Amino acid sequence: MVSTAQIGSSAGKSQTAEKSRKISLYGVGVVSPGAANLREFLALVQEGAPALSPMSEFNGAFLVGKPKFDFEAYRGWIAERHAPNKFSQLSDKGYTHVRMAIGTSIDALESNPGLEQALKKIDPRVFVCYGSGFGDVESSFKAHDEYKAAERAWNKFWAHPERNTALAEHISGKKNFDNVPASPSTFEIDSPERAAAWDVWNGYWTEKSDGLKEYLREFNEMESITIGADVANDKLNVIRAKSKAKKALADKWKNPTPPWEAVNANLLWNLPNAPAAQVSMLHGIHGVSYAAIGACATFGLLLRQAFDGIRSGRYDAAIIGSTDLNPPPEMVAGFNAAKVLAAGCEVGIPLCNLRGTHVAGGACTWILAADDAMEKLGQKSLGIEILGVGLSSDAEHIITPSLEGPKLCIRDAFEQADIEPAHVHTWDMHATGTPGDWSEFKLIDNLPSSTIITARKGIFGHGMSTCGGWELTAQLFTTRKQGSKFTLIGTGIESARVHPSIRDVGRTLATDKPLTVEAPNGLICGKLSMGIGGISSCVLTKIH
Repeated sequence: MVSTAQIGSSAGKSQTAEKSRKISLYGVGVVSPGAANLREFLALVQEGAPALSPMSEFNGAFLVGKPKFDFEAYRGWIAERHAPNKFSQLSDKGYTHVRMAIGTSIDALESNPGLEQALKKIDPRVFVCYGSGFGDVESSFKAHDEYKAAERAWNKFWAHPERNTALAEHISGKKNFDNVPASPSTFEIDSPERAAAWDVWNGYWTEKSDGLKEYLREFNEMESITIGADVANDKLNVIRAKSKAKKALADKWKNPTPPWEAVNANLLWNLPNAPAAQVSMLHGIHGVSYAAIGACATFGLLLRQAFDGIRSGRYDAAIIGSTDLNPPPEMVAGFNAAKVLAAGCEVGIPLCNLRGTHVAGGACTWILAADDAMEKLGQKSLGIEILGVGLSSDAEHIITPSLEGPKLCIRDAFEQADIEPAHVHTWDMHATGTPGDWSEFKLIDNLPSSTIITARKGIFGHGMSTCGGWELTAQLFTTRKQGSKFTLIGTGIESARVHPSIRDVGRTLATDKPLTVEAPNGLICGKLSMGIGGISSCVLTKIH
């Protein structure tokens, strides 16, 4: 059995020694619009063409990023390691955003031979943390629809005069009642007002139903059956007795499904911590698993959790990730109301037309570890070191970023990394394709003009928690090293389309042409993400 002392134990090193602990990237898995894995994702970024598509629910009025994902691709991997019913269990109880987290975690392990075995050897000094922008709101929408449909049928049944003496007396004029709602018959047939009036009318009279009171008396009598002293045997007996009584109750009243029985239990298996919990169970990781959510800055927040946990010595490795479902129409409508979306069939390209962004779904998993722990196991990193991760909040506005808030997290990252802004070779912007792109340049006025600026949301859209993971992966895995030189591929943005106000800021922009940087000591990369609610994250990395 794993003890809490084991999980949280320190290696006994001093805090000073831990601060020098080198943390590197060991595994990566990606699902995005147009890409089912890391290989396809890097090919997509290399091409630079948008992977966005029209949303059928709005007749093509908006472009969205639909994740390319098929959970079936992981059936064999799961079957090799788990009971035969594990795959079907995950298919039935986990919604798509959970399954994408699982899929990318498998891909991350597979991206580096030996990594799966290495993590098992250092478990429980490994933890799991995932975030999501909205979770699987579709499961909540579905549960709400199931409940409301059942509630309407339920109220209609118990409000009927046959089971409701109060309504019968009201109709006959025998008795008057206070605050009786307007009769649905006073509204136009088939009008929304008439439908809404029926809901109010039936709800009012259901509360007065003598038939329902008798039903509930019998229901409570049935539910009062309890388990006796012999728990093992009595449990089964109680289940049988309640099942028999429930059938008798339904046969007697011929009532529709009670609202409390209408919602699928799967709603419970999709809490915010479900992706992390399922990943920990699938891979047998006994370190703590939990959710961390910071809107568009979620991936940076996750990295900070991993960075702090590993550097402090509490853990040796972390599996972190973010996952966003295929954008449902309700989410798109909400973002449109916030006036941040680009409408129509033209892509909102960062730094160019400033028309707005496109919401997208997908997932990204990174596996980080301390080099000292992995070297003992003979495990090599992917050649990318995490130097520092800064976090801050604006404490001003829920959508519009301030200047001071993001600058705080940028300063925080540089202090952790112990490097100067002048050392940064390339910087990836949050750049949503809105007027905020221009304002974002004010946040990096201390970077040298030679720093290459990138922005890629025009390729795969804006994953509400996953955008940072996609953009960091694109930034770090699309460079080509030759000797002391690094070549950065283009971002697909045509130079001529860059907005005049941005073209005039005097920055080196990565557009549709590759750029080469001399970096004999490794390429220093920066990445800023700014989330709804004012949270910002800044990630500094080095490619060796």
